[in-house]
Amino acid sequence: MGLFDRFKKRFSKSADKEEITAEDDSEEAEQALEQRKELIDSLEHSKSAPPAPQLAEPSADAGGQWDDFDEQPAEDPFAKPLERKERKKAKRAASVEKAAKPVKKGEGPPKDRMESTTGQRLIASGPAKFEIDFGDSASPIGGRVITGSRKLDAIIEELEVEMLSADMAQSAVEELSRTLKATLIGTRISTRMKLEGVVEEALRNALLRLLEAGYWDFDKTVNSFIDAETPVGIMMVGVNGTGKTTTCAKIAHRLTQQGRSVVLAAADTFRAGAIDQLAAHAERLGVRCVRSQRGGDSAAIARDAVESAKARGEDVVIIDTAGRMQNKTNLMEELRKVHRVTQPHLVIFVADALAGNDAVTQAIEFQRMLSFDGAALCKLDTDAKGGAALSIAHATGRPIVLAGVGQGYDDLLKFDPEWFVNSVLD
Repeated sequence: MGLFDRFKKRFSKSADKEEITAEDDSEEAEQALEQRKELIDSLEHSKSAPPAPQLAEPSADAGGQWDDFDEQPAEDPFAKPLERKERKKAKRAASVEKAAKPVKKGEGPPKDRMESTTGQRLIASGPAKFEIDFGDSASPIGGRVITGSRKLDAIIEELEVEMLSADMAQSAVEELSRTLKATLIGTRISTRMKLEGVVEEALRNALLRLLEAGYWDFDKTVNSFIDAETPVGIMMVGVNGTGKTTTCAKIAHRLTQQGRSVVLAAADTFRAGAIDQLAAHAERLGVRCVRSQRGGDSAAIARDAVESAKARGEDVVIIDTAGRMQNKTNLMEELRKVHRVTQPHLVIFVADALAGNDAVTQAIEFQRMLSFDGAALCKLDTDAKGGAALSIAHATGRPIVLAGVGQGYDDLLKFDPEWFVNSVLD
């Protein structure tokens, strides 16, 4: 049974229709309509609110978050433990100090979702698909009105538990619940309408709202960069074992199929076999691979790849970086150096859909320290729950732009939110 099947089944029972609806023009129906207005106003307010400060993106300037991350001092292991009151006092003092600190260049809410980390213009992926119709009703007059009853709350609470067990992020679960209530409560249903049909449409709207994150088209964006200047740099980042190297090869294949010349930069000099793996992909694909020995300077290799591509008039350089855990500040600084030296047009975060909520946590931490432009989600074909896909865009404010759906070079698709929502519901 799918993630939302049980939820939809609960609404298919005829008894539920009486328990969660009221007769039109009744006092309960009037209260439901008023509650609907309040819920919609609350949703619109949250949509216009600035993003959380920990997800601040760097500006288009040369500095920004890539260069200005403050490493926290390590705790002294020999220091005497503080008493509870002292800990609270120290925490309060740290909060005050942080609040008083001047904002650095590049911190704060992003100026424009459709700009990359280096100020390049991203090309939107067609018309907006995420506008939710909060119309007054499914039936203009008569029928019954869905109310904010205890029964409805209980069913949505059950859904929340299921979503959390499917590795959806807490913030995404809360957003989905709020949107679902705002869409359902106050909706009129005629005697000829099936309640479960109204519920499924409300659920579809709520899921699409979760994926609302400034979607841009990968192919159109890269082509627009190539038209302006070459080579175009694409930097791949992420934690260990998510499939960055394979995704680099898939992107290279995708671009060469479009007639573009591609160079692979083996800047993952940390993992054993990473250089040979990328070189093997390059040989199969018929593209150049710039590399050195294991333990070499990642930034130097990436820079050499860009400079040689520029000299040869090649179109795109894809930089494969070493996977690293998001809490290793010194390793993150190496990635920052690669970004500073090459100034890539795009930074793509590679995540594993099967990692579930761990993938969401990783994306949030990477976005906090090394802001990226979009995500490539691997193994999406084997993720029956879809928790990571439903949470990453909502949690980071950056879209999933590419979806890995198999092992072959052709198994990299442009991520389509509507297709994904339909597959989750069907």
